[in-house]
Amino acid sequence: MRTRWPFGGFFLKLYDEKYGTHEYEDYLRECREHPFTAEEEREWKENLRKANEELARMFEEAEQKSEAEIHPMLIECPYGCVEPEPPDLTLSSLPKETPYACSNEVENASPDTSEEDSADIEVVPPEAVVLMPTPAHSAETPRYLSDKIGESFQGWGNGRVLMDAGTGCGKSEFIVQKLARWAVDKMIAHEPHRILCLCPLTVLHKDLEKRRREAFIQEFGEAVADDWDVYKDVLTVETYQYIEKLCKKNPEHLQKFLARHQIIVADECHYWSEFSSFNPNTHYSLQLLLEAENNHTVVYMSATGQKTWKLLEDVSGRQPSQVYQMPQSYRHVKAAYFYSRYNLVTILKSLPAGEKAIVFVELGDDLVEMQKIFGDAAGYYCSPNNEKYHREFSNLAACIKDGETQKDIIFATKAIGVGIGLKDRNLKHIFIDQWNPIEVAQSLGRKRPLDDDDTCTVYFRNYGLDWYWGTKSGLKKFRNILENKLKPAQAYMAGEEEFKNYLMSADAEVIQSRIDKSKLLEHNVVEGYHLNPLGMRQVQDEIDTLNDIMATDDYPKSFTQYALFDLHQPIEAYRFHDFDQWLHAHLNQPMEKEQLREKILQFGYIEPYKDYDVGQAKLNDYLLGYHIKIMSGRDKKRKGNRDGTFWMLTQISD
Repeated sequence: MRTRWPFGGFFLKLYDEKYGTHEYEDYLRECREHPFTAEEEREWKENLRKANEELARMFEEAEQKSEAEIHPMLIECPYGCVEPEPPDLTLSSLPKETPYACSNEVENASPDTSEEDSADIEVVPPEAVVLMPTPAHSAETPRYLSDKIGESFQGWGNGRVLMDAGTGCGKSEFIVQKLARWAVDKMIAHEPHRILCLCPLTVLHKDLEKRRREAFIQEFGEAVADDWDVYKDVLTVETYQYIEKLCKKNPEHLQKFLARHQIIVADECHYWSEFSSFNPNTHYSLQLLLEAENNHTVVYMSATGQKTWKLLEDVSGRQPSQVYQMPQSYRHVKAAYFYSRYNLVTILKSLPAGEKAIVFVELGDDLVEMQKIFGDAAGYYCSPNNEKYHREFSNLAACIKDGETQKDIIFATKAIGVGIGLKDRNLKHIFIDQWNPIEVAQSLGRKRPLDDDDTCTVYFRNYGLDWYWGTKSGLKKFRNILENKLKPAQAYMAGEEEFKNYLMSADAEVIQSRIDKSKLLEHNVVEGYHLNPLGMRQVQDEIDTLNDIMATDDYPKSFTQYALFDLHQPIEAYRFHDFDQWLHAHLNQPMEKEQLREKILQFGYIEPYKDYDVGQAKLNDYLLGYHIKIMSGRDKKRKGNRDGTFWMLTQISD
């Protein structure tokens, strides 16, 4: 009677790949042409059950052997079950962020795209961990991280591995497909290599779980999907928050849990640089993984990890053993514009039919504002952890499903800007209302083009077009929020007397509410107050960045300076066609000030402010995008103008 190989011919496939035979393909063809009878199917499943039992026994023996070798545990969780003092991550031990410097040699080096070198693995020294310019794509340049790394991962020892790779470069695919598949081979060979993959959001946890199952089915076939998930045994997916909870509440279980794994993957590891300001527990997972480097391979992955690479070095005093870089490609971006928030709704309503858009906003309040305008015609999403709006806007499936947007327009906070890929050919417009360079880069990388014809247009908010820096939507608002967030921790650090004065500065409930909202100073009944040092580092860094951006009147220039990407094309001001035509039709024509101001404002593209007249300087800020400015002059002969002052539109040379 005909037989089938266990797990869809898995072992035969390995043999085929090793020795270059074609038996596996012949076997698959035979299965298609001559399917099993019912009796053969039952017998096959019984044989499979026995094989599973035998493999389970083999794995158990291998695990017992591994644990015997590991014991005593080298990683020691530094925290007890009672709320502890955080590790030594005070501000004094965490220097202010400074970006990695890039030498001229690295910046100006031309990518080598020869066939011989394209297969080489790019392993760069730690000092060269910088944002690399996006090279022009060629067929010989590896597009995915798996191709870049090759088989070098098999030689990783204990220590730190950095993967500085753009979104869409296949970081998760490398883990699920290549690394996990190798781990399966090692387990079968009685060499346990279990992988623990950590991610910051529940939605990413579910996505990786889904990819793990898909990889298993692809490898072993649908028939055994529910019988024995070998990928589940070698690849565990959890959130950072789960690890942090165990660190605080059950360190003994955490030790046993980590001992089962030989490789730890920290996915979206900018989590420690970007989530710490509202999660006071991030230092637990950071310290744990740094200690785990002593007897684990710890892989840190991010598309925007520059700050995190510096954080790891500052806290540990060590540098990585391996660094892999793969720049983000933006070939699918066909045009880029700066826009005014005041014009956002007008632009969205003018988009061609059938072309979808996603708008990344700063705050949950923005979702409420847009919902009043677009209603059910658009989708709205924020994090399920958003205390104020999660009940109303946390239904991800109503906005994005299987990588496709479910409405023509989606408004979302940065919760979608981390780890979620948008594979939607009709998604043609990406609006980024955010100012934080990391959030902007993450949002920009959400679209995953399906092919070279899948392109889009991106729009970046020009905060310089706000009426003044202190408007409701201006950057001063965000700076004020951050400064107020920092005040409780600053008062605590200033000493006992200063902190006592802060506690007495308002009603006790009000003060405690401010402390709770800041997430930078925690209170424990047993141990009192203690700081969130990573959160303080993040908030102070954001304040410093905002101050630097606001120090100049040229916001587009500041934006370009702090951007973590290079589109290899200019970012132009968005122009309304009708307004552009009118301006150029009235060049060099002297008009009375009020007349010209009224005609310009009639188009409705320049933001008014209360009852104030829009002055020449404000008008010129906006007209600069049209390469036009208003010049003033005097002509005492002009009738009806007592002082002879007039305005005139003039062309600005490029």
